[in-house]
Amino acid sequence: MQNTEKMEPGNNVFELIEFTVTQPQTPENASVKNMPQKPMRYGVNVAKVREVIRMPEIVPCLTTCPEALGVFNLRGIPIPAIHLALALGYTNDVISPTHQMIVTEFSGRVAGFVVATTHRIRRVNWEKILPPTSEAFRSITGMMLLENDEFLFMIDFEDIVSAIDRKSGAGRTGISSSRRETQPRYENAPTANVEQNEAVILVVEDSPVARKTVVQVVRELGFQVIEASDGEIAWNILTEAISKKAHNQIRAIVTDIEMPRLDGFSLIGRIREEKNIHSLPIVVHSSLTGESNRRKAISLGANAFANKFNRKEIIESLQEVLALKAGDLL
Repeated sequence: MQNTEKMEPGNNVFELIEFTVTQPQTPENASVKNMPQKPMRYGVNVAKVREVIRMPEIVPCLTTCPEALGVFNLRGIPIPAIHLALALGYTNDVISPTHQMIVTEFSGRVAGFVVATTHRIRRVNWEKILPPTSEAFRSITGMMLLENDEFLFMIDFEDIVSAIDRKSGAGRTGISSSRRETQPRYENAPTANVEQNEAVILVVEDSPVARKTVVQVVRELGFQVIEASDGEIAWNILTEAISKKAHNQIRAIVTDIEMPRLDGFSLIGRIREEKNIHSLPIVVHSSLTGESNRRKAISLGANAFANKFNRKEIIESLQEVLALKAGDLL
């Protein structure tokens, strides 16, 4: 059944492109390690996709990462090409002329991901995206049950690119930790730090790697931190803080946009409608770096916008919303 919900900021709805990274199993590709008999379904937020093109000619580059294939030319612009099947652990997967390239843009960079086939665009409510519950789900940010009891898995493209950076020594992100933590912190006792007589900043981010970056910055600024791995957990933290009259100790929120169950846009909308915390400063920290997403965030009530993994922008945004002096950040 087609989802007829409108695509409006704050209604917790987004669009994804559904695709597969491997072909159906045949005698010819039976040697591909970990290949399922029926290709698994994956998805990526349409907001991260520039376009989907036929398989281009790729110019190989010397690299220590087999999944980094080289570069291809897209209207005069060289773009790095990544073999998504290899990045997800399907070794020996052979690229054919029928493969496609998903050209993405996030965190201020453009990259192409080779996939077997793109299928359709789905309009989905974030409530239907559940966070992964096991470390076995490599580079997955969420999952959704489809028709015929199939699952669709949301790919963590940022984690894949960061892993390639680390392997190649590029150091683009400056992040050296791996994506391991999958369970949200403070889920059972969410206001543990809010009850202390200290200034607290709530960090809302489903990617443990990105969350670690923000948490490090916040702690360096001298604040206590509460972490939430999605907007629903963050909202529960806030409502419990209100009930305990501890909400005034939360100085600001740093939130991602793309998150299972409740996205950042919807979280901002809820906060601005709640009289006890409607003026709480909010920084959006996202890889959806297009100007339209900035405008959406600001129109819903965000006070600042920082690109994901951009330490300088995170500091400047917190400085702005907390009205700190530059010397206080050292």
